[in-house]
Amino acid sequence: MSTESAESRYVTDVPYARRFVRELAPAWLDFTALICGFRPPARENGFAWCELGCGHGVTPALLAVTHQNGQFLGIDLMPQHADFGKALCRDAGIGNARFEALDFAAAAALDLPPFDYIVAHGVYTWIDAAAQADLIDFVDRHLKPGGLVYLSYDCQPGWAADMPLQHLLRDLAERAAGDSIARLDAADRTVTALMNAGAAVLRQGAMGREWEELRRRLPPSYFVHQFLPPGWQPLYVTEVRHAAAGIDLVPIGSATIRENVDAFTLDRAERELVNAASDPDMRELLRDYLLMKRFRRDVFGRITPPLAEPDQRQRIVETHFMLPPTVDATSSNQSPVPFNDPAAQRILGLLSSGPASPSSLLAEGEAIGSLVAQIIALAAAGRIWPVDAPGSHNSVDRANAAIQKRMGGPDEIAFLALPVGTAIELNEDQLQRLGKDGETAATREDS
Repeated sequence: MSTESAESRYVTDVPYARRFVRELAPAWLDFTALICGFRPPARENGFAWCELGCGHGVTPALLAVTHQNGQFLGIDLMPQHADFGKALCRDAGIGNARFEALDFAAAAALDLPPFDYIVAHGVYTWIDAAAQADLIDFVDRHLKPGGLVYLSYDCQPGWAADMPLQHLLRDLAERAAGDSIARLDAADRTVTALMNAGAAVLRQGAMGREWEELRRRLPPSYFVHQFLPPGWQPLYVTEVRHAAAGIDLVPIGSATIRENVDAFTLDRAERELVNAASDPDMRELLRDYLLMKRFRRDVFGRITPPLAEPDQRQRIVETHFMLPPTVDATSSNQSPVPFNDPAAQRILGLLSSGPASPSSLLAEGEAIGSLVAQIIALAAAGRIWPVDAPGSHNSVDRANAAIQKRMGGPDEIAFLALPVGTAIELNEDQLQRLGKDGETAATREDS
C-alpha cells in the first residue's frame, strides 16, 4: 500500500486522477483577495507559485504554459506523479515548471525562492498530524510577505454523517488483500451488502445516499484517496485557522467566491446569528454549521496589505473575466438566475465576444459601484470567471497538442490550456471529437 516512510501519511500505490483546479490560478486567487479588501501579489515583473501535493502536475504545468513570467513548482510524495508532470512539460515545451517527489518535511528544507502563491488542494486532510505540521512549516519557510496561501480541505460538520461509512471502508480494506483498488472493491462489497440489508447509518451522509451512483460515475482512484488514507480526518475551520495563526497567516477569504458574501448563502435570520458572534473564527464556524460545509477553499495571507475602497473597486473592474464554457453549464457553481440588472447584462454582453475587463463600461457611463456589485454577484453565481488579460501569455498550441496526443490513452488529460491563465475541462463529446480531428470549438475560439 505505502512506502515505509509514508505508511502513516498517504496511499501511494494508486495514482490520483489527473485534474486541473481553476481556483489555483493566480487570477482567481488575486480576485479572491481583491473582493475581500486585500492587495494581491504583484506579478508584472515575475512571480513564483508552488503546489504541495500536486498529483500528476496538470495544474502547475498548464498554469506554467499560460504564465511565462512565473516560476512553478509541484511537490508530491509519489514519484509517478512527479514523473508524469515532467514528461508533460517535456512534450509541451514548458521550461518554467519543475517537479519534486518529496514529502513535505524534505521539501521544506529545499533551497527555494520565496513564493507569491503556495497552494494545497485537498491534501491537508488526507495526511496525518505530523505531515500537516510539515506542510505548515513549508509555508512558514517559503511564503513571501504579501503572498497568498490556498488551503482546501474536507471539513466538519458536513462529513459527520458519512464518517461511519468511511470508517467501515477503511477498516475492511485494511483486512483485505491486494493493492488499494482491490482492497477497496472487497470492502465495497461488504458495505453494499450491509446497505441492502438495511444498515441505514451508512446512508445518512451525502456520499452514502448516492453510493452506488458515485461508484459507477467516479474512478476507483478517487475513492482510494478519499477514504483509505490512514491519516484522513475532516477538520473544523477553527482548527485550521489555529494552525495558520501559528505562522502569522491571516484569513483572507474563500476561493469559492459566493462564500465571501453572506447574503449569497445565508438568510437574514442566519446572518443575524452569525454576526452576533464577536470572534471572526467563531463566525466562520457558525456559517459552516448552518451550511453543513463538507469542503472549504480557504485563502490566507501573510502581511497582506489592505486596500482602500476606491483602489479596491477600481482594481475589481479592471480585472479580466471570461464566460465559463458550455461544458460547465450544469455545474452546481453556476446559477440559473437571469441577472436582469442592466449593469450585469452589459458585463455579460461584453464578455460574449471573449475575455475582457468591465472597466471599458465606465467610459459608457456605467457607475463603478453598480459594476463592482454585479461583477461580484456574477462571479459568485459562476456566470463569469476571473482570468488574466488575453494576449499576455505565450501560445498554448504546443501544450494542447501534447494533450491531444494523449487522448484516448492511459495518460489522457481532459483539459485544454487557454491563453488567459487558466484551462477548461472537456466533456466526453469534445474528447471524442478532439481525438478524431484535433480541434474543438474551445480550441478554435480560445487559443
